[in-house]
Formats: sequence, C-alpha cells, structure tokens
Amino acid sequence: MKPSMINFVKSFVNFTPEEIEAAHCLFEERTIKKGEYFIKAGEYNAAIGFINKGLTRSFFVQNNQETTFQISFENQFVTSMTCYVLNQPSNDYIQAIEDTDLCVISKETLENLCNQYHNWDKFGRLTYQQVALEQEIRLRSFISETAQERYERISKEQPALINRVPQLYLSNFLGITPQSLSRLRRNIRG
Repeated sequence: MKPSMINFVKSFVNFTPEEIEAAHCLFEERTIKKGEYFIKAGEYNAAIGFINKGLTRSFFVQNNQETTFQISFENQFVTSMTCYVLNQPSNDYIQAIEDTDLCVISKETLENLCNQYHNWDKFGRLTYQQVALEQEIRLRSFISETAQERYERISKEQPALINRVPQLYLSNFLGITPQSLSRLRRNIRG
C-alpha cells in the first residue's frame, strides 16, 4: 500500500497500526499503461484496484458501440462487479486513460482480511455504500437532468473529469455525441 491509499482508508475508519500493517503486504502494486486494460469483457478477475495515480474508464460494447459508464481517478476503487459479486466473467472493460498506478488485492485475500479485522470489514461496507450512492446519483441525473445540467454539475463537482478525460470518452460518459459536447461547451462559454 502506498501512502495515498493509507491516508484514504484512514479517512473512513480509525485503523490501528497493526491493521494497516496486516494489509500492507497484501496489496500488489501494478502499473497499467495508457490504453491497456485492468480487465476485458469475457475475462474473470475479481480483484479490486485502488488508483494511486491515473485515470480509468469502465465501459461495455453493444452493437459495436462503446458505452462509458464509469470514469475513475485517484483515491477511487475499480473492479468488475460481475466478477466480484457474481463470480462470473466480466461483461465490461476497465481501461487506463492515463498511465495508472494501482494497489490491487484479490477478492479472496480481501475477504480474509475483512474476516480477521473488524475495521477492514467496516471500511468495505462504508466504501460500498459510497459507491452505491454515487451510482444512484448518476442514474438519477440521467433521468432528471439535461446533458447540459449533467455537464455543469460534473464540472463543478469533479473538474478533473472535464480537464483530464478526452472529449470522446467524456461525451460518451455524459450520454451525448462529441459534437453535442462541443456545442454545449461553446454555449456555456458563450
């Protein structure tokens, strides 16, 4: 575990030094180069990666069209929920948009850690709740907001997405075409 991950987990739970030390050697440090994959559709990988540095996108392909449904950056976790929860091959891809440094732990190792240490179990529950809340907010935004409202909210709440994510992926994440995103940006500046 790198210092950024240790600081992140401690912001959720008051871990003892023993609990941090027990987990420290269980996380493998991994670098994924821009364009490479953490997981591809059809593969089974129930590991969870914590992003120390970098940016990833999660997407699926349907009718030869990519749909980006998640963009993750520093201090966020990435995983295929199909693999992790259902123990099935992934339906999705997780690809690095930038060179990305991760701390990775397998599902089995993480579950053993959570069974041994109450605070790791508590951390898992709290972060899962956070992810579920973020997904609910995103779903609600697609139901109740226009593309411009989604863009304005993201630019206010997560300016890193606007500044770091290529227009093709950002427009896809917003549910619009790249051309619509360009028009939207011109109208907002205008």
